[in-house]
Formats: sequence, structure tokens, C-alpha cells
Amino acid sequence: MENLQCFCANCEHNHACKCGAGIINMDKSGACRTRQRRGTGMLGQKFEAAQDFALASDVNTLVQCDCTDCLYNNSRLCNSPAITVRDGVMKTKCMTKKEV
Repeated sequence: MENLQCFCANCEHNHACKCGAGIINMDKSGACRTRQRRGTGMLGQKFEAAQDFALASDVNTLVQCDCTDCLYNNSRLCNSPAITVRDGVMKTKCMTKKEV
């Protein structure tokens, strides 16, 4: 998934709104199970710069999804042309999810 934007404020994998995890797992509700809190908290996200520049804008991330009622789910893989992930009240969720 080249067009994945992640706006999670406190995740080890988030580098300038790009996910460096390589593989993302979404649960049945569309919540990201790959998210890992940073040891330095949200401030670590703000001040991290070196790794941000290391990740190119064309990072190819595989998105595995258990949300079987989503239009973009094809055999547990997301086939949306673009995905947006944001922090919710309780979980970090896929905002692209479209119920069938």
C-alpha cells in the first residue's frame, strides 16, 4: 500500500505519516493491531527527524484486514487505492473502511 497515511500521534512505526511496519494488521472493527506506543511518548514523535527522512514516500506496506464487512477487503488484504489511519477515542482506526 503506497498511499497509506497514518496520523497516529504515538506509534513506533509512524514516521512523517508513513508506516514503517511493513505489514499492518487491522482487526474486525478496523482498529490497527500493529500500533506500538513509543517509549518516549508523543514528544518522541514530534522530535524524531532522522528516521522520517529515511522513509521514502513510496513505502510499500502490506495491509492485512479482518474487517470482512469492508468493501475493500479481498481475502483479508486491503485493495483500497489509499488508506488513512487516525487516532480514535480508544483505538487507532482505519478511516477508509467502507461497509458493504
